[in-house]
Amino acid sequence: METTLYVHVDVLAQINKAALALGTSSSKIIILMLKKAMKNIPDPGRMGKLVQYQPRSSRENWHRFHIHLRIDDYEYLLDLRKLLKMSVSSILAYAFHKYGDNIMKVKKTDNYQYKNYVILREVIDGIICWRFIWGYPPQIEKLLQPGACILPPDQAPKNLFAI
Repeated sequence: METTLYVHVDVLAQINKAALALGTSSSKIIILMLKKAMKNIPDPGRMGKLVQYQPRSSRENWHRFHIHLRIDDYEYLLDLRKLLKMSVSSILAYAFHKYGDNIMKVKKTDNYQYKNYVILREVIDGIICWRFIWGYPPQIEKLLQPGACILPPDQAPKNLFAI
């Protein structure tokens, strides 16, 4: 999946500095920081609030960054955007503001803390419930309804899919 982020030049400088120091790509640094924010979500109770975007600044202070994401990373970011009510670009800026000082301490193996993505649909007493699972639970069969199976999204029944 490909998406575009609008990155302030100050954040871009931090991204490039970290990528150079860690010997990795800027894209991996961005994903790492977004997942750091994901791991430490503050209170997601933002019902009824508008999506928060980055503060306005002059055009020359912004960089359009095209990034290729794995499909599960893309889905995580959509969930994160909904939970935090922030644009993905704002979440990235927030992550650098909150965790940027610690980025050099990250191990290269930490780039993908979450792998796989599971969405479960359940109906409990007539109420539709959705579970978004970032990662693959070791005992996933306990979460599944009898007869359900995990398939790729294009082959899955309408009530369940996993990536």
